[in-house]
Amino acid sequence: MKRKALLIGGGGQGSWIATFLRYYADRGQLDEMDLTIADPDKVDRKNLFYSNFLLEDIGKNKAEVLGKRYKFKYDTIQIINSSQLKDYDLIILAVDNSKARDIVYRSNKFWIDCRSKGMGYSIFFKSEKTRNNILNLSRPAESCQYENRLEEGLIDCGNVVSAIIGTGQILNYFRGKMSISEIVGIL
Repeated sequence: MKRKALLIGGGGQGSWIATFLRYYADRGQLDEMDLTIADPDKVDRKNLFYSNFLLEDIGKNKAEVLGKRYKFKYDTIQIINSSQLKDYDLIILAVDNSKARDIVYRSNKFWIDCRSKGMGYSIFFKSEKTRNNILNLSRPAESCQYENRLEEGLIDCGNVVSAIIGTGQILNYFRGKMSISEIVGIL
């Protein structure tokens, strides 16, 4: 029986996670995964510089573009309450806001939270200590790129590093390594 995963966010990190997951799925590494991508946002011109989108994707919904391109289910909704998570076994966070994180962190679901800003990146997992130590609800929504760096034509790749490490942890999850110590490995 396939386990259902929800990737929340299809931008700077989520677009790369979808790409990497399709790569492994095409090689038979994720036969147990049924993935849905959720994002209400549309592709903007600036997304082309650091996300995995094409010029013809501008103005289209991110989740729909990624879902169709990589043959995953998609939903154009915003996650606003925990009832939207009920059908999923794993939640993958690739979002730019704390409200969605809070909803997922408070749920009883196992989650992997991929974050980045500029060249920096972090991966967090559900644990008893995680929510209180890393969630800042007052933090505003923001891009994984620094705006001034984009204006200078400089693209940082922390989002891609976060996405590939997150993908490795998603693979571990679907390979049956469920405990935090097994999933985190040497990180």
